[in-house]
Amino acid sequence: MRYIIGLGNSAMADDGVGLRIVEHCARSGLERGFEAVAIADEGTRLLSYLTRDTEKIVLVDAVDMGLEPGEYRLFRPDEVESRKRPKRGLTSHEGDILKVLQLAASLGYPVPRITILGIQPENVGPGLELSEALGRRFETYLRAALEEIARDS
Repeated sequence: MRYIIGLGNSAMADDGVGLRIVEHCARSGLERGFEAVAIADEGTRLLSYLTRDTEKIVLVDAVDMGLEPGEYRLFRPDEVESRKRPKRGLTSHEGDILKVLQLAASLGYPVPRITILGIQPENVGPGLELSEALGRRFETYLRAALEEIARDS
Protein backbone atom coordinates (compact mmCIF):
# COMPACT_ATOMS: atom_id res chain seq x y z
CA MET A 1 0.00 0.00 0.00
CA ARG A 2 1.04 3.60 -0.61
CA TYR A 3 -0.04 6.62 1.40
CA ILE A 4 0.00 10.38 1.07
CA ILE A 5 -0.22 11.56 4.66
CA GLY A 6 -1.01 15.14 5.61
CA LEU A 7 0.35 16.63 8.80
CA GLY A 8 -0.36 19.92 10.54
CA ASN A 9 -3.08 21.98 12.13
CA SER A 10 -5.84 23.31 9.87
CA ALA A 11 -6.67 26.08 12.37
CA MET A 12 -3.15 27.54 12.03
CA ALA A 13 -3.21 28.90 8.45
CA ASP A 14 -0.29 27.49 6.42
CA ASP A 15 0.41 24.78 9.00
CA GLY A 16 -2.64 23.02 7.57
CA VAL A 17 -1.36 22.76 3.99
CA GLY A 18 -0.65 19.02 4.29
CA LEU A 19 -4.15 18.36 5.58
CA ARG A 20 -5.67 20.38 2.75
CA ILE A 21 -3.69 18.38 0.16
CA VAL A 22 -4.95 15.00 1.43
CA GLU A 23 -8.49 16.28 1.89
CA HIS A 24 -8.46 17.50 -1.72
CA CYS A 25 -7.18 14.10 -2.92
CA ALA A 26 -9.97 12.26 -1.10
CA ARG A 27 -12.73 14.71 -2.04
CA SER A 28 -11.70 14.83 -5.72
CA GLY A 29 -11.36 11.06 -6.19
CA LEU A 30 -7.62 11.24 -6.84
CA GLU A 31 -6.82 8.19 -4.70
CA ARG A 32 -5.59 5.82 -7.37
CA GLY A 33 -2.97 3.41 -6.12
CA PHE A 34 -2.68 5.17 -2.77
CA GLU A 35 -4.73 6.26 0.20
CA ALA A 36 -4.85 9.89 1.36
CA VAL A 37 -4.69 10.14 5.15
CA ALA A 38 -4.90 13.14 7.49
CA ILE A 39 -3.16 12.58 10.80
CA ALA A 40 -3.02 16.27 11.70
CA ASP A 41 -0.68 17.01 14.60
CA GLU A 42 -0.92 13.53 16.10
CA GLY A 43 2.40 12.35 14.68
CA THR A 44 2.46 9.11 16.61
CA ARG A 45 -0.53 7.96 14.49
CA LEU A 46 2.04 7.50 11.72
CA LEU A 47 3.15 4.32 13.51
CA SER A 48 -0.05 2.54 12.44
CA TYR A 49 0.95 3.00 8.76
CA LEU A 50 4.42 1.51 9.24
CA THR A 51 3.59 -2.08 8.33
CA ARG A 52 5.10 -4.73 6.09
CA ASP A 53 2.34 -3.99 3.58
CA THR A 54 3.33 -0.32 3.28
CA GLU A 55 5.49 0.22 0.24
CA LYS A 56 5.82 4.02 0.27
CA ILE A 57 4.68 7.12 2.16
CA VAL A 58 4.70 10.76 1.09
CA LEU A 59 4.36 13.07 4.09
CA VAL A 60 3.08 16.57 3.28
CA ASP A 61 3.73 19.27 5.85
CA ALA A 62 4.61 22.91 6.39
CA VAL A 63 8.33 22.96 7.15
CA ASP A 64 10.41 25.99 8.08
CA MET A 65 13.44 25.58 5.84
CA GLY A 66 14.44 29.24 5.61
CA LEU A 67 13.12 29.50 2.05
CA GLU A 68 10.79 32.05 0.50
CA PRO A 69 7.16 31.46 1.51
CA GLY A 70 5.52 28.98 -0.84
CA GLU A 71 8.71 27.25 -1.98
CA TYR A 72 8.87 23.52 -1.42
CA ARG A 73 11.36 20.68 -1.33
CA LEU A 74 11.15 16.91 -1.55
CA PHE A 75 13.55 15.08 0.76
CA ARG A 76 14.02 11.88 2.72
CA PRO A 77 13.99 11.92 6.52
CA ASP A 78 17.66 10.86 6.65
CA GLU A 79 18.65 13.94 4.62
CA VAL A 80 17.63 16.44 7.31
CA GLU A 81 17.87 17.14 11.02
CA SER A 82 15.17 18.57 13.20
CA ARG A 83 15.69 22.08 14.53
CA LYS A 84 12.83 21.73 16.97
CA ARG A 85 13.71 22.15 20.59
CA PRO A 86 13.51 18.82 22.39
CA LYS A 87 10.47 18.28 24.59
CA ARG A 88 10.43 15.96 27.55
CA GLY A 89 9.23 12.58 26.40
CA LEU A 90 6.93 11.76 23.52
CA THR A 91 3.28 12.71 23.39
CA SER A 92 0.37 11.57 21.25
CA HIS A 93 0.46 15.05 19.71
CA GLU A 94 4.10 14.77 18.73
CA GLY A 95 4.94 17.53 16.26
CA ASP A 96 8.39 16.29 15.31
CA ILE A 97 7.83 13.61 12.70
CA LEU A 98 11.57 12.89 12.52
CA LYS A 99 11.46 11.99 16.21
CA VAL A 100 8.50 9.69 15.57
CA LEU A 101 10.39 7.94 12.76
CA GLN A 102 13.43 7.47 15.02
CA LEU A 103 11.17 5.94 17.66
CA ALA A 104 9.62 3.63 15.06
CA ALA A 105 13.02 2.40 13.89
CA SER A 106 14.20 1.84 17.45
CA LEU A 107 11.07 -0.23 18.18
CA GLY A 108 11.56 -2.38 15.08
CA TYR A 109 8.73 -1.01 12.96
CA PRO A 110 9.23 -1.72 9.25
CA VAL A 111 9.94 1.79 7.94
CA PRO A 112 9.13 1.98 4.21
CA ARG A 113 10.43 4.48 1.68
CA ILE A 114 9.38 7.88 2.95
CA THR A 115 9.56 11.20 1.14
CA ILE A 116 8.65 14.47 2.81
CA LEU A 117 7.08 17.22 0.73
CA GLY A 118 8.08 20.20 2.86
CA ILE A 119 6.35 23.49 2.08
CA GLN A 120 7.76 26.76 3.44
CA PRO A 121 4.94 28.51 5.30
CA GLU A 122 4.32 32.24 5.36
CA ASN A 123 1.82 32.33 8.22
CA VAL A 124 1.45 29.74 10.97
CA GLY A 125 -0.70 31.93 13.17
CA PRO A 126 -4.39 31.43 13.86
CA GLY A 127 -6.42 31.26 10.67
CA LEU A 128 -8.47 28.87 8.59
CA GLU A 129 -7.13 29.88 5.17
CA LEU A 130 -3.76 29.37 3.51
CA SER A 131 -1.69 32.49 2.91
CA GLU A 132 -1.73 33.92 -0.60
CA ALA A 133 1.80 32.58 -1.17
CA LEU A 134 0.69 28.98 -0.53
CA GLY A 135 -2.84 29.30 -1.89
CA ARG A 136 -1.67 30.26 -5.38
CA ARG A 137 0.74 27.28 -5.51
CA PHE A 138 -1.68 24.68 -4.11
CA GLU A 139 -1.98 22.84 -7.45
CA THR A 140 1.82 22.71 -7.70
CA TYR A 141 2.06 20.99 -4.29
CA LEU A 142 -0.75 18.61 -5.20
CA ARG A 143 0.96 17.66 -8.46
CA ALA A 144 4.31 17.17 -6.67
CA ALA A 145 2.70 14.85 -4.10
CA LEU A 146 0.89 12.83 -6.77
CA GLU A 147 4.01 12.50 -8.92
CA GLU A 148 6.10 11.43 -5.94
CA ILE A 149 3.66 8.77 -4.72
CA ALA A 150 3.52 7.32 -8.26
CA ARG A 151 7.32 7.22 -8.62
CA ASP A 152 8.80 3.75 -8.24
CA SER A 153 12.27 4.77 -7.07
